[in-house]
Amino acid sequence: MIALLPFILSLAATFINIFLCVTNISKRYSINLNILFWVIIFISFFIVRSNFSNDFLMDFATPFISLDEFSFCFGVVLSALMIIFLISSFYSDDEKFYKQEMFALASLAGFGLLAMSLSVELILTLIFLEVASISIYAMIAMNSIEYKSVEAAFKYFLLSSFMSAFYLLGAAFVFGVAGSTKYSFIATGLNSDFLSIIGMILVLSMMFFKIAIFGFYRWSIDVYYGSNLNIAGFLASAFKLASFAILIKLCFLYPGNNIEILQGIFAILAILSMFAGNLLSLKETNVKKILIAAGIVHSGYIFINLSSVGASVSIYPAIFYLSTYTIVVGFLFAILNGLFGDREIKISDLNGLYKVRPTEAFAFTVICLSFIGFPYSVGFLGKLFIFSSAVESGKTYLAIFGIINTIFSVYYYLKIIISIYFSENKTALSCADSKKFGLKLLALSSILFIILEGSGIFSIISFLNLFIR
Repeated sequence: MIALLPFILSLAATFINIFLCVTNISKRYSINLNILFWVIIFISFFIVRSNFSNDFLMDFATPFISLDEFSFCFGVVLSALMIIFLISSFYSDDEKFYKQEMFALASLAGFGLLAMSLSVELILTLIFLEVASISIYAMIAMNSIEYKSVEAAFKYFLLSSFMSAFYLLGAAFVFGVAGSTKYSFIATGLNSDFLSIIGMILVLSMMFFKIAIFGFYRWSIDVYYGSNLNIAGFLASAFKLASFAILIKLCFLYPGNNIEILQGIFAILAILSMFAGNLLSLKETNVKKILIAAGIVHSGYIFINLSSVGASVSIYPAIFYLSTYTIVVGFLFAILNGLFGDREIKISDLNGLYKVRPTEAFAFTVICLSFIGFPYSVGFLGKLFIFSSAVESGKTYLAIFGIINTIFSVYYYLKIIISIYFSENKTALSCADSKKFGLKLLALSSILFIILEGSGIFSIISFLNLFIR
């Protein structure tokens, strides 16, 4: 039973939050309680990994849920992202939005994403994905005073429903060929016929949509922009992490002799996503939209490694980049939420920010430099791993395209940095009064994470490997 401890604890936290909806619990106590829940869940992963061997965890749990090395890594990072999201909620002044119902939905979404990353069966994966998605629809729409929020939630709901139908159709095709929807049986039961290929493409298209890769990204601009800033950060970090986790798992199910077809698709998506995201970002002046479009670019970087995995190249670069990128994005949205709340943020709103909020301004700068790939930052290390994997697999052209797009991204990230330090304006004074110690602590934590991880002093993957046996 203890092998399922993280799963059970997250489910228990969800039920407790639902029961608390009928009480008059204050926002402060609710956030503190939920942070405690997710800290316990975070620790529980290490307890389970320290007490059981990997073979036991793979075979035990249930036929449908398994805590292997891969799920352990993503579960730990997801728990950390939930904690960042909850801490960020402290610094929003909208008391009507951050009611207990919001935290119940957030807990349910966290449970769905966590369970999804542990799932090893197609239908159960979709069920948990829908649990998380339905919670997200409601969280977006709860900001009902904003018409764009209701519109964003409805648009996301409609499009997700269509993609779920495609996923189910693909799962039916896969079941027809493999005779099962469990990952282990699919890996051995699929063959090279047309039905297998179409089935897997339909299943993967659902993950492409959730990740917002090229061809599936148009919804993300409207939905993220229409969402509360904190919810947008949750979508860009925790939701993207869990969606990528499933995509990576599904990639290994593809028939071995046809893996080149899938990797060819990934290579095309990587190139198009990098260019499309950069083109969208170059013309934007809205900070949230820049970050949304930049997320498409970073997804493209991860797809470079997915298209390069082979005998000499591992999936490690994608896992490292995804884990570190989502943590940094979580920090960034939390800092922005603490400074500006849910109001519109133009680049000009950052003018002279360093004079009034020096710690947060420096953290914002370090994060932007990390996204660019500045040396001794975690972004540099991640890009180095990603581009090296492309070269090692003989796909040097992907590394070249990646470097070109990294250079393009310098333009809009430097625009933000220049605005913070070299533009004189009092606009920045209108941001929320950040007297809170916690927000500065978040800013300092982001700086330390980026520098320590990037310089090799601390490695999140090496740390997690200590608990993998």
